[in-house]
Amino acid sequence: MSDAETFAGRLANLIKEQGLSHAEVGRAVGVSGQAVGKWAKGGNIEYDNLQMLARLFAVNWIWLRYGDEAMISFSERRSGSKVRRAVIRDIVGNEERLRLALGGVDIGVWDMDLISDRVVLSDVAARLLGADPNGFHGGRYKLLQFVHGEDRERVAEALDRVLEDRAGCFDITHYLAGRAARLRQRGYLLRDEAGRPVRVLTVLSLPE
Repeated sequence: MSDAETFAGRLANLIKEQGLSHAEVGRAVGVSGQAVGKWAKGGNIEYDNLQMLARLFAVNWIWLRYGDEAMISFSERRSGSKVRRAVIRDIVGNEERLRLALGGVDIGVWDMDLISDRVVLSDVAARLLGADPNGFHGGRYKLLQFVHGEDRERVAEALDRVLEDRAGCFDITHYLAGRAARLRQRGYLLRDEAGRPVRVLTVLSLPE
């Protein structure tokens, strides 16, 4: 496998092309030069740091992490409102099936597209979180705003383990921001035909 076919190789090439040292890249991203060196040799990278590297080098994070093939797959996907409507129909259907299976329990679903870092909320999920389903636009950071400050780091770590493909699922209960209510979230990592992580589907419910 050539350097251009791996994340480590693409990162090493970008660093070389820009004439930067690992220490300089580390300062820009907020990590040590040693951490950058490990990434350039194939070490694991956290989701936030991957996004910051992509911004630093002005490249698409999908390409940086997964390469040209992933970008081709992304470009071939349908875009715009048709995709959003299809996703909404999908998660609303999942929500209704879960509700019926669990005897009418209040169940919500949110779906995160890892390619675009966009989240779609079902109506029940929006109500449980205290969000506007039509006015919600954002990804991971926006979702974490609904989590109580004292629980936010713990929830972020659980979500990031899935986003970084270090875990296939998460199950966490937390308090909501500005409210005394608690919420349980169970998220599952979904992959495409090539085995690449593409979506996180999460079920929301009130804890027993």
